[in-house]
Amino acid sequence: MLGRNQDEGATIPMAGRSDREAIHRRIAQLLRARRHFVVATICEVKGSCPQRPGAKMIVHHDGAFDFTIGGGAFEAEVIRDGLAAFGQDQPIQHEYKLTKPGLGMYCQGLVKVLFEPYRPRPQLLIFGGGHVGQALSKLAGTSRLFHVAVVDDRREYADRRRHAAADRVIQTDRSYIKGIPEIDEDTYIVIVTRCHATDKLLVKRLLQGGQAYLGLIGSEAKTRQFCRELTEEGIPPSLLKSLHAPIGVPIGGKDPAEVAVSILAEVIQVKNARVISRKLTSVAAKDRNL
Repeated sequence: MLGRNQDEGATIPMAGRSDREAIHRRIAQLLRARRHFVVATICEVKGSCPQRPGAKMIVHHDGAFDFTIGGGAFEAEVIRDGLAAFGQDQPIQHEYKLTKPGLGMYCQGLVKVLFEPYRPRPQLLIFGGGHVGQALSKLAGTSRLFHVAVVDDRREYADRRRHAAADRVIQTDRSYIKGIPEIDEDTYIVIVTRCHATDKLLVKRLLQGGQAYLGLIGSEAKTRQFCRELTEEGIPPSLLKSLHAPIGVPIGGKDPAEVAVSILAEVIQVKNARVISRKLTSVAAKDRNL
């Protein structure tokens, strides 16, 4: 049997042959592509079951899957529980009775399946590879808390040698459109370009995006002027409230390294607050289902 490869539209071998290497390659591929998914693993079997302990399958957001742990009604239930596991931050375990009263099956087995949600590292997208961008990419890249991407339209600043700790360095066009990574709900955006016009262009474009954080470097005066102009251009004030500007935790100091520390501190603060909020939402959902 074959499972659908969502990214390439191709097919890949299922795990009926317990091809663990193929499964781990697929997991790594999905994480590089910044996909969220759940891995379901048979961890215990009593009696008869279509697969052995260790068999895995990968469940995607839309119900598609890679590999197999047995097929039929049992696998359909695992996919359903896998979809429910997307909202969890910790692995969870379910038990299945492969009986006629349970799943309409005659195996008479008892199977325990572990569901592990996988989320890629949050993405820190730095627009601007100058002094502050360079200091921030070094600090954030070394922390390994984020997948760090630096974008600049100047070849000399979109240079891997300047941003050795970053995961990606991208030379874009003057309008900052070419090669921009996909922005998702776990993307944290920092705007530190060399040009106020480019800063404003990016703020206007990204305010209506789905990112977790949008921060702009600059003074109080610059922020007020930007907000006035963007309001006159039709941007709702409610959207402008989501902009973190002036960017960073107020720790003092104007050296690029000090500014980078203040920016990263604020980004981590927002990231951790979102994690706590997600956990509370998950607990509330469980309580409603009791």
